[in-house]
Amino acid sequence: MKKNMKNLKKTVVAGLAAFMMLAESVTAFACTEAPHDEANCACAEGEHGDCILFDEQFVDMDGNITPVSGGSGRLICLKHRIVDGYFQTHVRNDNGGCTVKTYECTRCVYCNTIWMGDLYATGRYATCPHDDLK
Repeated sequence: MKKNMKNLKKTVVAGLAAFMMLAESVTAFACTEAPHDEANCACAEGEHGDCILFDEQFVDMDGNITPVSGGSGRLICLKHRIVDGYFQTHVRNDNGGCTVKTYECTRCVYCNTIWMGDLYATGRYATCPHDDLK
């Protein structure tokens, strides 16, 4: 009888652990991406997402813009879903201008990990047109 109780306890604990792991992974499908609002885009039009909405952002090949922050969407990513695009940095200069650097990169939409590629372009503005950054 004691052996059956030990087996039952082990089975219940294993089932609860499996359920908790499954429940945690469901949050990976929550969308945290900010929509790209063309009407409020205060920047010059260009070919590879010259619309700067954030100081650091990812622009996919369809033009969707996602803010990039220090945190990640998930701590552990069992299977990456890779999207090609561009990583852009916006740095204000002391003279009122700014510099925008664009890098080729890929990004996992689940864990937000970015793999940087080569520098694609550098844009320098004498007067920063990106006043409405979030």
